[in-house]
Amino acid sequence: MSVHNRLDPGYLFHLPEHKSELLNFVLHMIEDGIHIIDERGITVFYSKASERIEKDKAENIVGKHITETYQLNDESSILLKALKTREPIRNHHTTYLTKKGAKIDIITNTFPVFDGDRLIGAVSINTDITGNKQLVNTIINLQKQLFKSTNKNGTRYSFQDIIGNSPAVENTIQFARKIAVNMSPLLICGETGTGKELFAQSIHNYSLRFRGPFIAVNCSAIPATLLESVLFGTQKGAFTGAEDKVGLFEEADQGTLFLDEISAMDISLQSKLLRVLESKTVRRLGGKTDIKVNPRIISAINIDPQEAIKKKYLRQDLFYRLAVVTLNIPPLRERMEDIPILTRFFIENINKIMNKSVKDISPEVVDVFCRHHWPGNVRELQHAVEHAMNYADEIDENIQLSHIPPHLLQKYAAGQSRSSRYVNPGEPSGNLKAILRQIETNIIQETMQECGGNITRAAGSLGMSRQNLQQRLKRLYIKGGNNSRGSQQ
Repeated sequence: MSVHNRLDPGYLFHLPEHKSELLNFVLHMIEDGIHIIDERGITVFYSKASERIEKDKAENIVGKHITETYQLNDESSILLKALKTREPIRNHHTTYLTKKGAKIDIITNTFPVFDGDRLIGAVSINTDITGNKQLVNTIINLQKQLFKSTNKNGTRYSFQDIIGNSPAVENTIQFARKIAVNMSPLLICGETGTGKELFAQSIHNYSLRFRGPFIAVNCSAIPATLLESVLFGTQKGAFTGAEDKVGLFEEADQGTLFLDEISAMDISLQSKLLRVLESKTVRRLGGKTDIKVNPRIISAINIDPQEAIKKKYLRQDLFYRLAVVTLNIPPLRERMEDIPILTRFFIENINKIMNKSVKDISPEVVDVFCRHHWPGNVRELQHAVEHAMNYADEIDENIQLSHIPPHLLQKYAAGQSRSSRYVNPGEPSGNLKAILRQIETNIIQETMQECGGNITRAAGSLGMSRQNLQQRLKRLYIKGGNNSRGSQQ
């Protein structure tokens, strides 16, 4: 076979010369690396993307057996394995060394090539993740350093750090304290920005395992191809370049492992996670022995779990394993009375950073904040206050309308707000809590009248649960609620 033929993959597919040239052009244009060997294991094509990934030249690779150009053998080479087994190998994460010693991390899809029943070669399509893996490792190491600079167990928060005195928050904290002392797997449900990790860390610090490590991983922040090795670890010798590396399950042993955004985890990985949870053992990638692990599992999800199961984001059997106990974090719109204390807390912290002396927010800003739905919850409120603090002058004592984010200001300027009709001119302007209570009372009273005392309809109109509205009616001493079954229909 001539050198020309070895450089041309077309001969594998018995293509005419003009079509072979077209195939060469297309393969070189693909961003993923393309590596083709013949039935003997000799490289016949090495794309320009492969040159970029491995920092080598095709002239050093083509025409040579794959074991000559890589620190690989018949067992560790995925291409040779595809020749041997005559079966495709899909989405395989592998690390290997070139002859020059470059360490490469790729996700490979490798396929045997047949001419009828005769095996004539194998092709590997390789996606470079070397940079991704380094970035993930850097993020994890930085998180560990950050946690070590605060508490020895890897946390920053406890229940004392949860801001709010509304019944919704107090009831949630009370329940969280109750379940913290047990070892049951816990699923925390809450919208984005409600403080799920804040509760997770608080539960860990209130538990009997508070001296153990708290290890957190965001399942949506790490590529699915890397998350498995991050969770379970790797075994030296599993593939060329692989190292003995402890996974997060082992690191969290006798502590807590927090799996945030669990529904973002790849479904195939969820099945492996289920096996670990059931057996309480983990096997490192490439390992042959099971390692006993016993972390408490706290997971979190920012959508309705049943909706996640329906859309196949979350395995139903995994849900049952994770959600032995469920903790629901109330959104900000169901705890609007906490806005004053939250706002002052953010103002106080930002004052220290910006060297300002802001004390509160004006009644007009209270009005806007009361009307807003807060889809981003407490995190959105924090950002709104920070935005306002950037616009406030050093002499300003209160945040004014001109300081708040434009989208909130536009909503306010669209017309007279419903809540502004209820502000008592005689109410002291600085008593933010009293103003909010008055606004809330009058809005609920008017809505109850409009709905003829029907609590279910009024709750729907106000965008809150029936139970939450009943608690507010009782707390605000509002009468007139019709609780009969017939009125709820």
